[in-house]
Amino acid sequence: MTFSSNDNSDPLAHILPVAAHLFNNSGAAISLFDDQDWLLYGNAHYYELICYPQGAHLTWPDIVRDNYAKGQGLIVETDNIELWIKTALSKRRTQIYRQFEIDAWDGRWLLMTETLIPDVGLLGIGVDITQSKNMTTALKQEYQNALVKAETDLLTGMGNRRALERLRHILLSKGHHLQVTALMIDIDQFKPYNDTLGHLQGDHCLQQVAQVIRSSLRSSEAYPIRLGGDEFLVLMLGAPLSLAQQVAQRIRNGVHKSAIPHPITSSGLVTLSIGLANREIVNSDSLSLLLKDADDALYQAKRSGRDRIKLV
Repeated sequence: MTFSSNDNSDPLAHILPVAAHLFNNSGAAISLFDDQDWLLYGNAHYYELICYPQGAHLTWPDIVRDNYAKGQGLIVETDNIELWIKTALSKRRTQIYRQFEIDAWDGRWLLMTETLIPDVGLLGIGVDITQSKNMTTALKQEYQNALVKAETDLLTGMGNRRALERLRHILLSKGHHLQVTALMIDIDQFKPYNDTLGHLQGDHCLQQVAQVIRSSLRSSEAYPIRLGGDEFLVLMLGAPLSLAQQVAQRIRNGVHKSAIPHPITSSGLVTLSIGLANREIVNSDSLSLLLKDADDALYQAKRSGRDRIKLV
């Protein structure tokens, strides 16, 4: 252990050799600052943390300024280092004990504790929590991945009904009325397609149609969803109905260009029927009514000959 002083002696090491040994071998970064924020003591781990030679005599603000200027030691993310220091100083010594996390330039995370000891100074202890921090981050990432998987249709990569429910909550949380257009999309005569060519080919057909739908969307506020079977939904937030009609036509034309063979249809190719509806989302029932309107429009497209777009 080393006290910063004019001589090379270590009074604490002479008085408390056992404590000195424990501090230097604890693995923690330990420091002691006086009332004027001069560094009275730092063990080897602390000096290593702040990138100073052991025994250097300096103030806490100077340590922060130097680390910030050199991009080493303690990491401070700010555009105004002096304002950051002023804010940080206003928090020091306001509590007998406080705890916070910091990260260092070498990639480590430390859990810092500051304990105000009357007539002695501010004792700081930093414990390396990098492993637990990384584990927590990994767990959060795994959770997010699981959440994405739970809301993703595995066959097409589109959102599923759970994703639709999340979108419903998002729409309601926006706090203002929003025009939403729904495109309800159905593959014409898909059951006989499946019965004739088999489910593996049917799955491939669904993937091809899903790819056409996704590639036809230009707006980041357009959400493609597979509702189940051969039924798809696209929700377009804040888009005018005219744009939604263009998107619907682009999807229909895209499937035509894909020229997916169909053993039953008159054209010999897979075609789509699409229903369009638009509604202002004002409450929890609005989206349900919008989907019903789009479904009614889809039914009209089916009844009037398939391979067409109908607006409710």
